[in-house]
Amino acid sequence: MFRSQSMWLKLSAMGAVLLLSVWHSRSASSEVPEGTWMFANRVAVQVFECSSQLCGRIIWLLRPRTPAGQPDLDTLNPDPSLRQRHLCGLTIIWGLQPGAQGHWTGGSLYDPQDGVTYDVEAELTTPTTMSARVYRGTPILGRTEILIRDPQLSFDGRC
Repeated sequence: MFRSQSMWLKLSAMGAVLLLSVWHSRSASSEVPEGTWMFANRVAVQVFECSSQLCGRIIWLLRPRTPAGQPDLDTLNPDPSLRQRHLCGLTIIWGLQPGAQGHWTGGSLYDPQDGVTYDVEAELTTPTTMSARVYRGTPILGRTEILIRDPQLSFDGRC
């Protein structure tokens, strides 16, 4: 009896250690939601860690070319010297700093569709869904965008 109790305790302890290590690795991997995320159903962004913050660059566009067949450029940028930049590969999210578990604040989002840079904060709502609050000044006056991880991207819209 003593021997089986001892074995059971050892197995329970090993199981607890294994469970904790799996739980810890899950929470650590969700801390930085790296990967591809669909934003506003028109652009896919690669989210990556940059200097202990989150950044995102365009890797897919619904319409990567103009009707004339030319690559889509940052034509609405308020800085005329940047209006010839290609949108594909452009970093449009930067400065998101980790806050509470699965939450980032203090970032910026540049929207090439209107040439405006917004404040942004994001929260991982599920492992495959992120909610981003995009605003200028106060969050209550902004809009919420839902990003989907690893979307099925058509080859029509590639960068």
